[in-house]
Amino acid sequence: MLVKKKENLIRIDTYIKYILYKNNRNFIQKIIEKGLVYVNNILIKKNYIVKINDVIEIFLPEKKNIIPENLKINIFYEDEYVIIINKQSGLVVHPGKGNESMTLINGLHFYFLKKNFSKKIPILVHRIDKGTSGLILVAKDKNILEKISKQFYINHLKRKYITLVWGYIKNNKGTIICNIGRSLKNRIYMNVFPNGIYGKFSITHYKVLERFKYVTLLKCTLETGRTHQIRVHLKYIGHPIINDKDYGCKSKKSIKSIEKKIFKYQALHAYYIEYIHPIYRKKNYFICPIPERIKFIIKNLRLFNGERSSIG
Repeated sequence: MLVKKKENLIRIDTYIKYILYKNNRNFIQKIIEKGLVYVNNILIKKNYIVKINDVIEIFLPEKKNIIPENLKINIFYEDEYVIIINKQSGLVVHPGKGNESMTLINGLHFYFLKKNFSKKIPILVHRIDKGTSGLILVAKDKNILEKISKQFYINHLKRKYITLVWGYIKNNKGTIICNIGRSLKNRIYMNVFPNGIYGKFSITHYKVLERFKYVTLLKCTLETGRTHQIRVHLKYIGHPIINDKDYGCKSKKSIKSIEKKIFKYQALHAYYIEYIHPIYRKKNYFICPIPERIKFIIKNLRLFNGERSSIG
């Protein structure tokens, strides 16, 4: 759902009640507390005030509880309050229309049952796309979620990505600043709106890690967290991510054929996350290795590209 001008500056629970659920305010507050409502790809509290062009997403099982499923989940870190998952590409993070099972949340519910976490429930603090691999922070109850979610607004929760993009980027580093919003032609996709009239303000910083003839390896740091932000930003500057089926090189058949041979999903990996621990109040940061799917193509680029240049 996209917040319109006439709906600006009202509470999120009031907005959802008005748009979808009419008189059931208690139900709305419960789904927000359970971590099933995201605004601009970030979990919010029930007193959040919606703004023009906010993108609101609600993830609900279809009138049934989430089914625990024994899935392969790579737990990168865990303590009494949080879990960090190193998600594999191809895994959907949350049940929704068309993906009611076999998601990260289904797997985490099974894990919680196995560990007898009877008074806890896994709640995603943020999300990454199905085709993107890497680190996701999970709260073990709604109180922890509330403490961590505040860090989005004061920029204490930091995320960095590794990606391979088409083209030779000359500048060693740069910053992409523009508005991102739902496409006016197809609501599934996001678009850049340079004039700032439509969409949400967004910032991505990038740094070149290694260059090849036709491909560049980048590190991207998010300053904001819009839906599909890195993918949309890199397409906007003319360097789409390799094998990005939504924002990639759709018109170039030769490139598409190469991509199919080397990747099933886009070459994007969330390798770094940093936050202030909600209880211990200490800075935590985690770095996970580049997955084999991306290391494979980097290795081959180095082998078949004699004129490689790189920077630290």
